[in-house]
Amino acid sequence: MKTKEPTIVSDQERVSHSITTAKVLFAGGSGFVGRTAVKWFRQRYPDIPVLIGGRNLQAANEVAQEVGAAEAVAIDLDQPRLGLGNDIAIAAVVMLAPEAGLKGMSYAQDLGVPYLNINAAVTESGPELALFAHRATAAPVVLASHWMAGAATFLALNSAKDFEIVCSIRLGAIVDEQDSVGPAAIEDMERVHGAAPPALVFEGGRRVWLSGDAAKGKLEAIDGRSLDATAFSTFDTVSLYAATGAPDIRFDLVNGESSSRRRGDEAATEIVVEIEGESEGQTKRSRSVIEFKHGTASLTGLSVVLSLSSVLGLNDRSPVRPGLYLPELLSDPKWFLDELRSGGATIYEYSK
Repeated sequence: MKTKEPTIVSDQERVSHSITTAKVLFAGGSGFVGRTAVKWFRQRYPDIPVLIGGRNLQAANEVAQEVGAAEAVAIDLDQPRLGLGNDIAIAAVVMLAPEAGLKGMSYAQDLGVPYLNINAAVTESGPELALFAHRATAAPVVLASHWMAGAATFLALNSAKDFEIVCSIRLGAIVDEQDSVGPAAIEDMERVHGAAPPALVFEGGRRVWLSGDAAKGKLEAIDGRSLDATAFSTFDTVSLYAATGAPDIRFDLVNGESSSRRRGDEAATEIVVEIEGESEGQTKRSRSVIEFKHGTASLTGLSVVLSLSSVLGLNDRSPVRPGLYLPELLSDPKWFLDELRSGGATIYEYSK
């Protein structure tokens, strides 16, 4: 069967088209993470039109009316083109809902527009990789199923730049029990923990699958508590292995009381990165922490918008060409973290 390839246009033509005539489709834009992503996008780009795609058209309409310059559309993740007609000009497809059939990715490839997905776990991304490989020149494809859509990876990469050799990276996250992450996010975590293989980590430069007692770990919160944690498979692990070559990398997850709530403030999300390595012939250790008081959904939504900005060339850079991307291949870590700070994140950095 002959595949359909997009018409080749210049970078400037693509970004001009995306801003003036086409609309950014947020599929799942009425969900917990989707709403925050749309709001962050509208705050940054008040004039770019968006489509709020969802199965519940009433909920999508509520979001569209709230943010303005937006239109609600009913989408069907099991239908070609997501059930949308041929008369809609799309600038990008942002997939914020679980997409088992990959219809959104095929839709973006048909149109030759960027596709960004945050729902394909590292243990189940084979179909996305195969679909990209068969149409590698069709469109930019961004797999951003990292923790908080890349926030943890950027925190680690920013710290790793101070090391000549990175020996180990320990990442962890605390999701407060009172943090409303939404049913889709809960479904994702349960799927990765339950249906997927044991947690993927790197030990001694080799990939290892942990289960049972081996998956149990500890995570130090901002307030100094040592919390019971469980190893968790994320794209951050493989991204950091590729970027740093560190032989030992592990991500641990805690569901419990955040440091912010414990000191009497609102529930917050915490991301912790601890790195050990060498610099100028000396052993060095660093610890970096992100605290985001708006919660996990909002931090994920903001990270999605930052990568989307880079893909579309909205951050004073050229839009990216067709290819396969991870968030860390799109943005500079310092820029990304500075943007998180401007969105309300507090970042603590320690070294010894």
